[in-house]
Amino acid sequence: MRRMRGTAGLLVLGLVGLGGLSACNGGEPGTDGPSAKHREGRSDVLRGLMASKETVDPKALKNAGAEAKGAPAPAPEGTGGSGQQPRPMGWAAGRVSWVGDDELLFVDGQGQEQEVLVDEATRLRRDDENAQLRDLSEGDEIRVTYEDHGQEWIARDVDAVPVPRTPAPNPESPPLR
Repeated sequence: MRRMRGTAGLLVLGLVGLGGLSACNGGEPGTDGPSAKHREGRSDVLRGLMASKETVDPKALKNAGAEAKGAPAPAPEGTGGSGQQPRPMGWAAGRVSWVGDDELLFVDGQGQEQEVLVDEATRLRRDDENAQLRDLSEGDEIRVTYEDHGQEWIARDVDAVPVPRTPAPNPESPPLR
């Protein structure tokens, strides 16, 4: 296979050389040799042939190009095609203390109030069914999976379980003995 490539390369060089000669003085050798344009053309062909024999890892070449530009290296494989670096993720659980238009406040297990933003990509569930933010109410127990954006958390999943309310005593029921 390699021998055939070398033969094909020599054949291409020969044709280019003959084409250069036929373009100059009808195939007759000129006194001043080939023009600069023809020499440049032949050099380009030779560079292309030599470059085709080199093997380069495309990923290494891409990383080297990004580093040369001062840009961050491309995202690792498996980012879903977004090309973005994955954000740090976390989760927390607690009781809802306030529900806003696009945010949720809750008290976590350590007694600290946490704020989490809710956007259009957030998946809200209540009793294993899809829900809206306005379906959540104060006192609901929640588990939040979030992306940490430094100063704020953006919710990705919010699972809510309503707190069972104890029924009020029935004034007409007989007293227990």
